[in-house]
Amino acid sequence: MTNGDRSPRDAGATPPAADPAPNGPVGPIGQAGGVISPIADLSYRHYDGTLKTRAVRWWIVALAGIRQAIRKWWFWLLVLVSMGPYAFMGLLLFLQSRFGSEFQQAVFGAPKGSKYATVFFQAYDQQLFWLMVIGLTVGAASIAADNRSNALQVYLAKPLTKTDYLLGKWMGVFTVVFVAAILPAMLLFTYCLLSYWSEGFLKQEPWLFVKIVGVSAMTAAGYSSLFVGVSAWCRSAMMAGAFSAGAYFATGIVSGILWMAIYFRFFRTGDLAAGALVQNASISGVMKSVAWNIYDVTIRAPGGSGRMFANTQVPPPELWVMLTAYFALVVGGVVAARVRIRAVEVVSG
Repeated sequence: MTNGDRSPRDAGATPPAADPAPNGPVGPIGQAGGVISPIADLSYRHYDGTLKTRAVRWWIVALAGIRQAIRKWWFWLLVLVSMGPYAFMGLLLFLQSRFGSEFQQAVFGAPKGSKYATVFFQAYDQQLFWLMVIGLTVGAASIAADNRSNALQVYLAKPLTKTDYLLGKWMGVFTVVFVAAILPAMLLFTYCLLSYWSEGFLKQEPWLFVKIVGVSAMTAAGYSSLFVGVSAWCRSAMMAGAFSAGAYFATGIVSGILWMAIYFRFFRTGDLAAGALVQNASISGVMKSVAWNIYDVTIRAPGGSGRMFANTQVPPPELWVMLTAYFALVVGGVVAARVRIRAVEVVSG
């Protein structure tokens, strides 16, 4: 029967089976020779290869803050201005070498054994305000800007912990302030080393270099903790800067008012050191007092024994009191920032 002669009942007949393949039956995809092979799971799997990461992950965060600061021209202007006190003290040392010890006693008012430490402490005292301004420009926006732009979600979604993030922000401010503090001090130290080597510069004050590094690090740590702690609780860099500067100046004004209220009492008795704790009960005063103890010098102050312009030598305030206040400032700022930083919460369901 030809195809044209097929009857309707033959239309639904089952077609004959195909000839078997030479190598066995051919089945669906994944089947060969009658054996079904497993299909690989292409869903999400954890990475199980070698993980290479930086030993100091926080440096990535710190470097971002440092680069943002050094790209601004006015930042370098502030650094240049902060070097002024050390340049002025270097000029006074040069004049002292020309006019003798009488000039030294009239200007510095320090015994011979601590002349250079007194010079560095007086320069640091004048530079302290500018270091605050430099730290404020870097630290005010350190975390506040991330809060405003929700950048914390980006940071903490990466292989960074909250500790890495906080340490990076803190070190970003610390590095900038530390370099701004130690750079002019090292330049003045080099000048003294080259000019007064023959006069026994290192023999008179062998620990001066270590003291300079310690004071610079102490100041940078204090300002970093203060500004990062305040910045973590703000969503605007301007607001963080206002609160930080307000705390800095408010504590200084209050301590100054208290000092003036009791000054004349100590002026009559001649015991000006008794009011040093009250006079330095501020953020700047605490760091100045710690530096004062590190340099271990006495400074000249007007007054004492009823004489307004007497050459009264005032020793540094009690170290344990000022160290307690300083560590409260540093630890309090770090804890305040650590509490505020929150990791990203993943909602499932």
